[in-house]
Amino acid sequence: MSHRVLVIGGGGREHAICWKLAQSTQIAHIYALPGSVGIAKIEKCESLGSSLDEKDFEAVAQWSKAQNLSFVVVGPEDPLALGLGDVLQKAGVPCFGPGQEGAQIEADKKWAKDFMLRHGIPTARYESFTNTILAKEFIKSAPYKALVVKAAGLAAGKGVVVANNGDEACQAVDEILGQLKYGKAGATLVVEELLEGEEISVLAFTDGNTVKVMLPAQDHKRLADADKGPNTGGMGAYCPCPLITEEVLKVVEREVLERAVDGLKAEGITYQGVLYAGLMLTEDGPKVLEFNCRFGDPETQVILPLLQTDLFQIMTACCKGTLNDISLLWRHGTSAVGVVLASAGYPETSTKGCLITGLPLENTDTQLVFHSGISVNAAGDALTNGGRVLIVVALDDSLQTAAAKATKLAAGIIFAGVGAQYRTDIAHKAFKLSTSMSYRDSGVDIDAGDALVQRIKPLSRGTHRPGIIGGLGGFGGLFRIKDVDVKSEPVICEVVHGVDAKIKLALAYDQYENIGYDLFAMCANDVLEMGAEPVAFLDYIACGKLQVPLAAQFVKGIADGCRDARCALLGGETAEMPALYAYGQYDLAGYCVGIVGQSQILPRFDLYEEGDLLVGLPSSGLHCSGFNALLSKLSGSDIKLNSPSPCGDRGLTLAQVLGMPTKLYVQEVLPLLKNGHVKGLVHIAHGLIHDVGRLLPQDFGSVLDFGAVPVPEVFGWLAAQLKLSANALLEQHNCGIGMVLVLPKDSHVWRSQLTGSKVLGVLKRRDTDGGAQLLIRNFEEQLVQVAKLYGGLGNNNLPTEVMSIPSTKLNQFIRTECFENASGRRLTRVPPRFNDPVLVLGTDGVGTKLKIAQQMGRNSTVGVDLVAMCVNDILCNGAEPISFSSYYACGQWQDQLALQVAEGVAEGTRQARSSLIATHNASVPLLYAPQVYDLAGFALGIAERQIILPLLEKIAPGDVLIGLPSTGVHSNGFSLVHAVLKRAGLGFEDKSPFSDRTIGEELLVPTKIYLEAISPLLSRQEHGIKALAHITGGGLTENIPRVLRPELAVRLDALKFHIPSVFGWLAAAGNIASSELQRTYNCGLGLILVVEPAAAKSVLDKLRYTERATIVGEVVARKATHAPQVLVENFEESLARTQSSLGLPPKRVAVLISGSGSNLQALIDATRDSAQGMHANIVLVISNKPDVLGLERAFRASIPSLVISHRNFESREAYDAELSRHLRAARVDLVCLAGFMRVLSAPFVREWRGRLINIHPSLLPKYPGLHVQRRALEAGERESGCTVHFVDEGVDTGAIIVQAEVPILDGDDVDALSQRIHTAEHWAYPQALRLLTNGQVSLSSAGKQVI
Repeated sequence: MSHRVLVIGGGGREHAICWKLAQSTQIAHIYALPGSVGIAKIEKCESLGSSLDEKDFEAVAQWSKAQNLSFVVVGPEDPLALGLGDVLQKAGVPCFGPGQEGAQIEADKKWAKDFMLRHGIPTARYESFTNTILAKEFIKSAPYKALVVKAAGLAAGKGVVVANNGDEACQAVDEILGQLKYGKAGATLVVEELLEGEEISVLAFTDGNTVKVMLPAQDHKRLADADKGPNTGGMGAYCPCPLITEEVLKVVEREVLERAVDGLKAEGITYQGVLYAGLMLTEDGPKVLEFNCRFGDPETQVILPLLQTDLFQIMTACCKGTLNDISLLWRHGTSAVGVVLASAGYPETSTKGCLITGLPLENTDTQLVFHSGISVNAAGDALTNGGRVLIVVALDDSLQTAAAKATKLAAGIIFAGVGAQYRTDIAHKAFKLSTSMSYRDSGVDIDAGDALVQRIKPLSRGTHRPGIIGGLGGFGGLFRIKDVDVKSEPVICEVVHGVDAKIKLALAYDQYENIGYDLFAMCANDVLEMGAEPVAFLDYIACGKLQVPLAAQFVKGIADGCRDARCALLGGETAEMPALYAYGQYDLAGYCVGIVGQSQILPRFDLYEEGDLLVGLPSSGLHCSGFNALLSKLSGSDIKLNSPSPCGDRGLTLAQVLGMPTKLYVQEVLPLLKNGHVKGLVHIAHGLIHDVGRLLPQDFGSVLDFGAVPVPEVFGWLAAQLKLSANALLEQHNCGIGMVLVLPKDSHVWRSQLTGSKVLGVLKRRDTDGGAQLLIRNFEEQLVQVAKLYGGLGNNNLPTEVMSIPSTKLNQFIRTECFENASGRRLTRVPPRFNDPVLVLGTDGVGTKLKIAQQMGRNSTVGVDLVAMCVNDILCNGAEPISFSSYYACGQWQDQLALQVAEGVAEGTRQARSSLIATHNASVPLLYAPQVYDLAGFALGIAERQIILPLLEKIAPGDVLIGLPSTGVHSNGFSLVHAVLKRAGLGFEDKSPFSDRTIGEELLVPTKIYLEAISPLLSRQEHGIKALAHITGGGLTENIPRVLRPELAVRLDALKFHIPSVFGWLAAAGNIASSELQRTYNCGLGLILVVEPAAAKSVLDKLRYTERATIVGEVVARKATHAPQVLVENFEESLARTQSSLGLPPKRVAVLISGSGSNLQALIDATRDSAQGMHANIVLVISNKPDVLGLERAFRASIPSLVISHRNFESREAYDAELSRHLRAARVDLVCLAGFMRVLSAPFVREWRGRLINIHPSLLPKYPGLHVQRRALEAGERESGCTVHFVDEGVDTGAIIVQAEVPILDGDDVDALSQRIHTAEHWAYPQALRLLTNGQVSLSSAGKQVI
């Protein structure tokens, strides 16, 4: 350990070299010139700083000799190109790096290209020039794509332009050669053939004779994700790069690197150090793009961490000519990924002095940080000090995981003020070699769901009854009310139920059909309570992995119940959620709708008389109560459920006795209801005492006598197993009584029509201040005798499984048609404006979006999602939403959590103008972990039969598609989201890669409810809308066909709508194919309208400004039977446009105001809605007037604001100079004028030229200046509007960016017209700012047009 070395340089590359050399046991000390703060922290390392002039080669050589250094490592290319290696060698100091002649291979690109030509090294065709005219003529006439323009000399990695076309290439010639943008480096330039393929870097050690190849790496030169933005010195790299095969790597070693070394030797050039080959992997094999004479940056930072051989020994061998004796050893099966963090303004400028926070305390074996441009202040805080500031490197056995860790590490490092620039897609090109992620990979199989639908269609058809319209496959289930025989005005009754933990028993013992029957019976029996006939049913099936045959048996049981009750199975929802449910785990919920005549609604407390009979109908067993406690107890016992039952039917197993389906009472009870024999009834679903209590008004009581009513054995066995008291059983179980009816005291129909029924008691009037309202006699005595056979009773109680949230805690929307019956159940009258009303029913869940809410503890918005998913579906049938019901099941009941979810549901129903009718809340620890819950919803709407959508037969080629934007992912495809996040190594609390919010906050943005947009249109006569398609599960490609005949298709143009950033990021991070993205997600379109061409403008006018609607395509003829029905053109281009801004810092925007700031508010809302793709933040608001509303808007949005009064300045120029000073201090990129009532001076306008925009309330060039609405009205104009334009030195004469037209209506005055123009402005200004911040428009060099 006696050797000392010097490393020239102080960037990230040199930091990595010093870090690696310091690991050698043979090195005692490492000097770095000038070094860096990071290098100085490495053990054995010393940064020389300015104590030695690195540009004084003679001084460096003499100092090195005096220090008796073993060798000098030259990191950057400039010293080598200027001959430092020669000076060192001449002084007798070995140099790891070539002399000036050898460095020509990088320093002079013309020489290098000629060298490759001389030695048969494969490279792109080229020509070199010193004359701009000749160069441009060559570009235009070359027999190949001559689009790569390079400065022949060194330009810090930036002197290369890869042009998109000949004009761009000629412009690069003018800049590099004509204007000498890179100084003398561009005095000669090389114009090359544009090669196509993947670009990789292969570096090798060499002693001038032997070549030892390092692991291949891939650099990422472009500034932004998806290889967008200008060239840089490198924004990240990864190693090893799997894009090059071992076979091709051997070709590179033999035909590139060895030929180059042999060629240098043949030309008498001594070369030792690193030879770097930048390669393009073309269809014709690898071709050299460039050679470098040193380690690459940032490749070095990901290559050296994988090197196991002592770097000091390798460098020594290179200097001594003994490299042939060295074997390179590498970390097997490990990948390294490095992400560069650059300062704002890079690569054109750099931002220095910004405080850096979030740096890891130290490097580890799997996590490294190398400094490229960092300084420290007096307090020792790290500051930015250059363009590329640092690189974070992560190592892992998985390349994807390493990339995710590196990106996450980068996201956690903050540059104060302007922020950092970094890419989020380093190494993603390599991911394409692996299978793209799909919804199926995440555990959700859309095809399985489709297969289930096909299997259950016959089951659904078997339940059809009068009233059914259509079948499965639409957005909603349809039922015509007039086909139900009622004696008075129809009233709608709704019920939601689950089967709770009984499903565990069903799954364990193959009782799938039974549990389906249970579900229906629980719902239908509850509908009877209101005197109603069950007419329609929806189911909700949730699982970890959909097993189609099993789920089909669930539905078979449901369908059997529907047939027995003559109730139609209209549809359902199947939710496959591997993040919430384990494999083989299921839960079920059901929703039943009944119809009853107004005069037949039960209970009729007003008809109760003393002596009326309470008649009990026998249950079939336990029904669905208490299974959580029972199964929990049995799981720890020796009882075998598949053994013969010790109670009930001894010919059955115990599991069969316990799992006996709930008895369905519709067939025997409904005739009595229709004939008016029943005054009240109750379904015993939650305990005999509780449910019978609901039958009794305050002034009546009763005594239920079990003297003549035998208690079934199963209840005695149950009480003995759980050591329950008799009262516990009465409170939580039906105790053998499944339904209780109140019949007139002289009634005898129960004897003949209600099999097995018994009179349990009679009604007695009572003093409301008296004792117990309901007493039970002779039950405990009977139970004791039955339970004695199985071990006897105990004193245990049962936990409550069905929970409730007091309605007083919720701010609920209640429609005028909604009312309560005597027992407190909500019902709905059919609004009288409907002549032939059709019920439209829809159901959905929120999917594994719930998991995000649960893990983040943010549960208040998923209820809105739930309502939105259901209501948007029934809108597609043209329905007016009327009511909503929900199902909530959890592991551990937590009042606050349940209330948060319920408040979200209530908020959703307010937005949907729907009454919240029924809820089923259950605590089921056997199904759910303590903090986990599931949520399902059921929406009911009403449509007029004659105008039900879709109008399938009227849809024709040429019909126009109008798209309404989504607010993001909405509530579908979240299992794939979870899988992508896992691959990316990101959590919900991590900062989003595409906004300033956390990932969880972005993903929890609620699904948009489209009622406010659609309802006014559908209420108009001849609205021209033929169909609506809610883009829900199945994405674009599977939802639009639901409103198309088989012979039709649609053609969408993805350039006509914005794909939100979240989808761009998901596609990149998960390597999700475009087809999979379209099949899984809404891709930015939440609802699509199919409109007849003649009505398209009218519909669009109503939606364009308020809803940001656009025409996105048209209906076309389907090319063939098996051809796709959804064709999305330009999707890749649109997606790339979205991805281009990922990783780039948002533009910093200032808004100048003078008043209320309504346009300011529109800009604030847009910049904070990532779905709008506004890559900008408003960082400053300046008003020339105090106390205006706009300042309050800024305050509420936590945006810094200033009041700079023009009254305090002597001239306009002085005032504007003060504005500019503050704008510059805030590092503002763009300035928006939003009602700023000042004429700006020429110097200000010139300074901010191309970055200063204004909105004007007319269609310029008409009516510039003031009072434009009055002038338009006086001139008799039929159209006005607004214009967003660049500001120039004239009055409203700048180049136009966006215009929005507003019709002038008969009777308009200035106020009415102004108000509508304001609405248009709130659309147009964000649109223009988005185009500008995303680089889609800019001001031409002449300043008169937008390009």
